[in-house]
Amino acid sequence: MAEAVPLRQRAAPVLGALTPHPHRGDLIAAGAVPLTLGVALVNARLDAEWGTGIFLVLSGLACALVLGMGLLARSEGGRPRAYHEALLLAGLALLLIALLRLAQVLGVEDPLSAAGTTTWVFGALALLAGWLARTRRSAICAFVAALTGIVAVLSFVRWAFDPDSATTWRWVLLAIAIGLVLAALSQRERRRRESVYLVDAAGIAVLLLALSFLADLISPLTFVGAPPGGPGGGWELVMLAAGLGLLAYSGVDREPGPGYLGVLVLLLFVLYAGIPGAEGASLWFWPLALLLAGGAMVAAGLRPRRPLPPEPGAERAPGEPLPGPGAPERSSSSLWSERTRDDAPPS
Repeated sequence: MAEAVPLRQRAAPVLGALTPHPHRGDLIAAGAVPLTLGVALVNARLDAEWGTGIFLVLSGLACALVLGMGLLARSEGGRPRAYHEALLLAGLALLLIALLRLAQVLGVEDPLSAAGTTTWVFGALALLAGWLARTRRSAICAFVAALTGIVAVLSFVRWAFDPDSATTWRWVLLAIAIGLVLAALSQRERRRRESVYLVDAAGIAVLLLALSFLADLISPLTFVGAPPGGPGGGWELVMLAAGLGLLAYSGVDREPGPGYLGVLVLLLFVLYAGIPGAEGASLWFWPLALLLAGGAMVAAGLRPRRPLPPEPGAERAPGEPLPGPGAPERSSSSLWSERTRDDAPPS
């Protein structure tokens, strides 16, 4: 403990120098973004020229600098400022590059094609982003944690089970979307911004599920006259319910992101459900069901309205207190005059 105190005292000037001042935070974040892009370009362009260890050291130092500044930056009102979140995002991007280079140093030739490597790389990134979202109350880090978590789960399924059918991936994506929606609902009152980003991530999972059926529509057999494949009625119901749910959430909470995703999911639903069945084109089932359901709801909204009763106490004079235990007592003369006025015959 005695040695720890001098160590902290020695590190204090360095940490103070790396802590972004709020007045210069925007300038620092504006410099961190091209710095991150430069490191990424060096890794991509000089991949065959330099050694993997050099890339690991370069990416690691850049990540320590940028992510360290993001961790040291001070929040405002319990929430990170814009430059604060930019530093955290740039630091996470550099961390991803550094982890991929670390995997290469450990002997993995192509980390992104190895399911086990992508599992621990994106899993570690998801854990760190989730920790940042919780401790720094960064909503965008919650979104990054959700997206990288989706990649980690899919990579784990591929690594552990190696499924041959696309149906397995669709069920996994559906389970992920349901889990994200439940997590968003649990955070809706306490952390609304994080809840919105979790709904966005759930919408992306459903969108990936819907896009997985495009391969059946553009398969080579379709071009030689074979009937195009597509989702069954159950998957079409999932896409319809998810798309309408995203639109409803966007309308209620006035958030555009889920609405855009809902429109994309519904467009894919129309594309798939619009394919004629084996018996030819007909109104059965989705066209007729949607026409009836939509028409019934519109008719219910346009039905004749009954006049609402007047509000309680609407006939009281302005400024007259409401009756109750705390109201001042009225004199007997005022009560007699009111009773006389009420009992008088109409003129």
